[in-house]
Amino acid sequence: MFRQRERFERTDVPRDVPYRDAVAIGVLVAVFVGLVVLVASLWARANSESSVANKDLSASIAAQGESVNPEGYVASSDVFTNVLVLTVDDVDAANPTLTKAQVVSLNATHKSGALATIPLDTKVNDGTSDTTLSELYASKGASACVVPLANAANVKLSHVLLATDDIWDKIAGMKSSGVSALLGSASDVLSSIKTDMRTSQLLDLVELAQAVGIDNLSAFDAPAAAEDNGNGGTWSVIDQTQLGVSLGTLVAAS
Repeated sequence: MFRQRERFERTDVPRDVPYRDAVAIGVLVAVFVGLVVLVASLWARANSESSVANKDLSASIAAQGESVNPEGYVASSDVFTNVLVLTVDDVDAANPTLTKAQVVSLNATHKSGALATIPLDTKVNDGTSDTTLSELYASKGASACVVPLANAANVKLSHVLLATDDIWDKIAGMKSSGVSALLGSASDVLSSIKTDMRTSQLLDLVELAQAVGIDNLSAFDAPAAAEDNGNGGTWSVIDQTQLGVSLGTLVAAS
């Protein structure tokens, strides 16, 4: 009489599990949906009015006129992104204090850049009277400073960035590029700024700044001369031609 052979299952061989493919697909779908929700949430935060695409700042950028070529000079044919950076103590404060004003000019053609520090007592005109940049900011805010300063400096501004002092360090620290970089640093970077830029434009600025190299920017104080303000004091008047030459936006006419 034959004995029935005992069956042994090998533990080193994968077993066919019913619906295994369906389970795997279900897990992948769940992960994908979770990522979509996360990215959508971060993207919405990145595009929130409190950080980017600020309507008042966007309107002020759009209200600028064209810069004028002084005698003996023409506009450079290179492609520039000129950013007015207004540094404040606290972006989210009701009335942040202006501590620094700079124009960052990034040359996309040659991957170079310059950073001009603008005197806070620069003479500007708000459309009705002359005042200083710091006084105009204190009385009317960042958006009111864009056109008057662009006129005083004779520089067409591409964007304006209201930020804390460490913003460029944060941008330099974003080693990767693209959406993942911004999303990965969203809470850190976006909490430090207000700007007219949309998220895509901010990404472009980050990538261009990294291509140029923050440490490679040619930094200088904007050339200016003291002028009597008529009230027993002085204010600074920017040398528009020299500033344009130093930024690279103006070149000598041939």
